[in-house]
Amino acid sequence: MHPGSGSSVTSSAVRMPDDMPRPPRRERKERGPRPNRARWALGILAGVLILLALSLRAIATFWTDFLWFDSLDLSAVWRRLLSARLTLGVAVTLVFFVILFVNLLVAERLAPRFRPVVGPEDEVVVRYRQLVDGRQRVLSFGLALLVALVPGLSAANQWKAWLLFRFGGSFGQADDQFGTDIGFYVFKLPFLSLVVDWLFAFLLVTAVIVAVVHYLNGAIRLQPLGERITQNAKAQLSVLLALAALVKAADYALQRFELTFASGSSFDGAGYTAVNARIPATEFLILISVFVAVLFIVNIWRRGWIMPGIVVALWVLVALIVGSVYPAFVQRFQVSPAELSKERPFITRNIDATREALGLGDVTEVAFDYQKAVTPAAIDAQRANLADARVLDPAVIQPTVQELEFEREFYRFDDIDVDRYVVEAADGQTPAPDRVPVIVSARELNAAGIKDATWEKLHLIFTHGYGLALAPANSTNSRGEPDFLVWGIPAQTKGLPELKRPEIYHGEGMGGYAIVGTDQKELSTDQVSTSYNGRSGVPLDSMARRAAFALRFGQIEPMISSNLTERSKVIYRRDVTERVNAIAPYLTLDTDPYPVMVDGRIKYVIDAYTTADTYPYGQSIDASSIDARLQGSFNYMRNSVKAVVDAYDGTVTLYLTDTLYGGKKDPIIRAWAKAFPDVYQTDIPESLSRHFRYPELMFKVQTEAWGRYHQSDPSAFFNNSDRWSIAQQPPNSASTAVSQDPATGQTTTNLPRIEPYYQMMQLTPDAPAEFLLTRPFVLSSNDESGRNLTSVMVASNDPGSYGQLRQIVMGGGDSDSNAPKVDGPLQAHQKIVTYEPVSQYQTIVGRNGSSVRYGNMLILPFGNSLLYARPIYAKAEQSGRYALTRVAVTNGDSVGFGETIDAAVADLLDGDDSGAVEQPADTLTPTEGPAPSTTEPSDSEPSGSEGRSATELLADADARFDEADKKLKAGDLGGYQDAVADARDLMRRAEQALSRSSASSTTAPSTTAPSATAPSTTAPPAGATTSAAPGGSG
Repeated sequence: MHPGSGSSVTSSAVRMPDDMPRPPRRERKERGPRPNRARWALGILAGVLILLALSLRAIATFWTDFLWFDSLDLSAVWRRLLSARLTLGVAVTLVFFVILFVNLLVAERLAPRFRPVVGPEDEVVVRYRQLVDGRQRVLSFGLALLVALVPGLSAANQWKAWLLFRFGGSFGQADDQFGTDIGFYVFKLPFLSLVVDWLFAFLLVTAVIVAVVHYLNGAIRLQPLGERITQNAKAQLSVLLALAALVKAADYALQRFELTFASGSSFDGAGYTAVNARIPATEFLILISVFVAVLFIVNIWRRGWIMPGIVVALWVLVALIVGSVYPAFVQRFQVSPAELSKERPFITRNIDATREALGLGDVTEVAFDYQKAVTPAAIDAQRANLADARVLDPAVIQPTVQELEFEREFYRFDDIDVDRYVVEAADGQTPAPDRVPVIVSARELNAAGIKDATWEKLHLIFTHGYGLALAPANSTNSRGEPDFLVWGIPAQTKGLPELKRPEIYHGEGMGGYAIVGTDQKELSTDQVSTSYNGRSGVPLDSMARRAAFALRFGQIEPMISSNLTERSKVIYRRDVTERVNAIAPYLTLDTDPYPVMVDGRIKYVIDAYTTADTYPYGQSIDASSIDARLQGSFNYMRNSVKAVVDAYDGTVTLYLTDTLYGGKKDPIIRAWAKAFPDVYQTDIPESLSRHFRYPELMFKVQTEAWGRYHQSDPSAFFNNSDRWSIAQQPPNSASTAVSQDPATGQTTTNLPRIEPYYQMMQLTPDAPAEFLLTRPFVLSSNDESGRNLTSVMVASNDPGSYGQLRQIVMGGGDSDSNAPKVDGPLQAHQKIVTYEPVSQYQTIVGRNGSSVRYGNMLILPFGNSLLYARPIYAKAEQSGRYALTRVAVTNGDSVGFGETIDAAVADLLDGDDSGAVEQPADTLTPTEGPAPSTTEPSDSEPSGSEGRSATELLADADARFDEADKKLKAGDLGGYQDAVADARDLMRRAEQALSRSSASSTTAPSTTAPSATAPSTTAPPAGATTSAAPGGSG
């Protein structure tokens, strides 16, 4: 055989003989590929069409969103919000796509050129290579794009952190641990942590995908035959793992800063263990991470993975020990035996930081040397507190306003707010005080009340609410009902400017959409119609727009209705909170907007907040514990924006209000103002700012925190020895809702805490009356037995002092056991409901099914003493509304009761527990309404009663009580009050007759009528366990 014959045979096995016919090139090109490409093209086209069909509603929503912003001249805001999401999402997707795609290309280039087929594993590899032959780059591109989209879409939702990172500046204040500006923690750290987390996770995912590709390319073998991994594949994976280790080192470096706001058992922030164990341990882990990265690089030139594997295992073990075991050891054996001494400097950091972060750094204390008994002179010096007392409780009076003012079934009054207005007297002069506390509520649209609702009725005819109900909160009419200053349809006013534009197209909780400018009349009532000519709404001037809105709302009528014209516009996003949230989704909005009447229009004010959860050493607050409608947590809060929405044309104006609180700028809102230029305004009209209120939500956060953080001394703070709680809300009935635990014998209560409430108040005799937000504190106790008043915090709402926080600390709130103790609201309530005239009144009213309800408990200062005042309302059995009928007051051990607050104070000062004392005309003039009987009994028989027995007098009193019940059922509260006063006078005469006929008796005669003629007038109310002694003692 020829020496080259072997070679020739081998060659013929892999090469076609020259004499065999070959298919023409043109025929080979025309087979398969073209039909395959056509099918691919048709499949892609069909998929695109199906995707478009399924996405039509999303596309319509996207377009109509832009039209909504454009209608408000805020298209720039829409573009910035969209670009923030797109920029971050596209950037992250692009970066991660490049990382993965480049690594896939490198892995393909590093694949071995030849690999012998020696087993089933290799057959899988061969088949894979045959499948992807010539398509590796396309498949790598698609795989890299698909994988990179996952973090990209996730990153798009973090646009807020990105914008704050980009536009955030300095706080001008450094943290106590690292001396780093707080702006780094609030603006930079959150985004950097996200980037590090994304990058670390993606590098690990890339390493896994690259390892799989190397296996499929034959660079990695699972069978023990031959080399398990090629040198090139090992080098690529080593580099990826080294990069991941370096990124983890950066993560450890950021974790040191995150310890400054980590949650703790006693307080938040870096304590002794964190500073002396966790931070050094984290720094040690940084060094280990760098060492592991270097080892991975060195391992490129070494054989096997034994050394890196051992080091990584040790890395995990060390991270567990120094990150968890060692800090736990330090906490248990160094900190716990002497926790206060170890944690003292860190507690001080937490107190200072929390106060600053929650706006509690400048709380001032009002000197108040509490004296138990109030004097007539003290009351005269602060008589404005009686004149301005808020005797109309919004929570109680809401059904009354609804019944009196709803006008039509398609209107409702959902929420009643408290404000203050300058009310002119009938002669055109402004009375003193120049501001009157008022209750105000908007007459909102109630779509559920529309009878036989059709699409036209819901969206074309009944399109709006109408006007306000506004009444003084410190007085009523003769029937005990609100004496309205703004009322009715058409809107009428008394003592206030004309309400020129009463229609409400944008309101509180208003959903759905309305189409205006149609052929249908818009009805306010059956007799009052309107035609909208405001700027709100998107024009429906093309079929494309009508079709888009039909898709958005899921209703065909906007596209086919014949009532629409070229002038038609659709108004949507009508809820004022939703409207503001669409424009500024990065702000936390208050859950209670309130309407104000400004320049003849109705406008809603929504308080907006900037929050953060990375303020160093700030105590974290669970938002849901403050308001169940809120989510998340925060340790920094500012009311930096007041959003104002015009109820008619829907215009949204955002005012910067951070400087109202002592002139300090909020760095967070200033960052947002840079990100969204020309959105915020600083020039606030005076007619509007006079109605700004200190927000209840923020005040709730501050008062909840202040109960603990008023303690400046670390020892008191740690031991909670002077901790306060928000005072318990007294029940609205005579029941005290207090029970005794049979196991421990301790008293318990399930009562909620008093919500902040607005009132006009004169804090000191030499100060003017202010519009204040108020909340009281009592001593804190685990069993809620602490009920003595310790402090009252107030927030000013007036221009010039807006945002100023003051606390009135009671003399009994300190450790001095000899200082007089101050009754808390719950104790005051118990004294009121057990006061004999109050229990008599409740018994009388309840005899025939009528009911009594107690209103808000007001705390009024007079000199160095306090007066609790509580309005009392009555509701007839067949009526849904309450009327103010009495007021009860208490001070120390005395209680007063009368038809007005002045009468009640006179009763308290008089010291007589009958509740029917003569009112001095020059000092205590009752407000409008029937005057109570003021006849004082004399030693001789009163005129007209000579010769009449006590039984006869009591029978007459019983008849007058029956007459009072009839008048109450008929809704005649004035006649009811007169009849009760007469009956009470007859009972007093009967008592005198009994006293004269029983001269040997040493105790006061019973005022209980014989069972055959009258019910007992001394029976305690339900839930009361003791009777009040004369003078009101509980």
